[in-house]
Amino acid sequence: MSRRLHAPDDEDKPFIARWNVLVRILLVESSVKAVARSAMDFADFDDGSSCHPSNERIERETGLSERTVRTAWQVLRGLGMAERVGFGSPHRKLADEYQLVIPPWWQNLPIYGPHVRKFTCLYCQKLITPQGNCTVKVDGDRQKVSFEVHRMAFCPTPRATKGRVALDCLTEWNESQRQRGDPVWHEFGDDRWKLFRQARADEW
Repeated sequence: MSRRLHAPDDEDKPFIARWNVLVRILLVESSVKAVARSAMDFADFDDGSSCHPSNERIERETGLSERTVRTAWQVLRGLGMAERVGFGSPHRKLADEYQLVIPPWWQNLPIYGPHVRKFTCLYCQKLITPQGNCTVKVDGDRQKVSFEVHRMAFCPTPRATKGRVALDCLTEWNESQRQRGDPVWHEFGDDRWKLFRQARADEW
């Protein structure tokens, strides 16, 4: 039986432990996780403050490109996990300063459940490892992060095979929904997150 993780908002635990749990369960690209973990090494372990590593330093420690590091910071800001409290100065070799945050809406982020179990495909019922993903849209200093929720709730799209058409589980699920007269995936809107939680079946 898998051990249950403590919740990211468990105030009995130090900030660094709660931050690491949130990063561990977050369903995003591995590059975002790498930057989040690296950032904690430069922040106050008690409250996540005073975090100001340069992007160049994080590049060296993670092996990621500058563009990837910048995108990761955009994701963390968009998710409410990093608040920029001071702007750096390239000429003075000063980096931006961040306050790392456990957002109060953390349970509404795309995350694993407390036991970090595999998900169950909504169509074929096979156990799957959800595919973490995100896209960032920048509007001024604001970052909006969106997710392809279906990549976390259905089996991955099968590779094309010569002479064989393989329908993916999302397509099959949509067809079964149409036959019953029920909504298809794109018609669910924000209710897709209810289907995400159904596939996860492991609540905090």
